[in-house]
Amino acid sequence: MKCPNCGGELRLGNSGLAVCRECCWNGEAVKVKRLDERAKLPTRAYDEALGFDLYALEDYQVPAVDENGGIGLVKVRTGIAVEFPRGWGALVKDRSSVAAKRRLVTVAGVIDPDYRGEVVICLENHSGRVQEIKAGEKIAQLVPVPILKAVVVETKELSTTARGTGGFGSSDSL
Repeated sequence: MKCPNCGGELRLGNSGLAVCRECCWNGEAVKVKRLDERAKLPTRAYDEALGFDLYALEDYQVPAVDENGGIGLVKVRTGIAVEFPRGWGALVKDRSSVAAKRRLVTVAGVIDPDYRGEVVICLENHSGRVQEIKAGEKIAQLVPVPILKAVVVETKELSTTARGTGGFGSSDSL
C-alpha cells in the first residue's frame, strides 16, 4: 500500500497504525475520516510545519464582534473526523495569516484523543466588519500535542523560581 501524501511505502507503526517513514509525523499517522465528500484532508505546507492546515467545508459569513458585546462567532465545519496515535491529542489554532490580516481567531479548540466527531472550528471575528469564508479555504490549523498523564496532588508549598508569582507582563521589564 502507498502513502497518499508522498507515494512511499506504508508500514505498521508502534500504535498499529499504517505509517510512511518518509513523510508521516513522528513516524506515526493521524487517521482522518472524510464525513462529507466535499471535505479536504488536512495538509502541511512545509515539511517542518508544526500544524496541519484545516479547510472550511462550506461558505460562511462571520459577523463582527460589536461594541455592545455581540459575539461574532461562527462554527465552521471541516467535514472530517480524526484519530491520533496513542498518547496524542490536538489543539485547533489560528493560521497566522488569517488572524493577522483578517482578525479571525479560533476559540474552544481542544480535541481529545478519544473524540471521534467532526472537527469544528469556532471562529471569532474581531475585524469590525463581516468576513466571508469560502468552501475549501484554509482557515485554521490542527496542532498535535502529547498528553501528560499525571495526577493532581494538593500541596501547601510550591518550589521557588526566578519568575515567582509574576503574571501578565512580568517579563516586560527584563
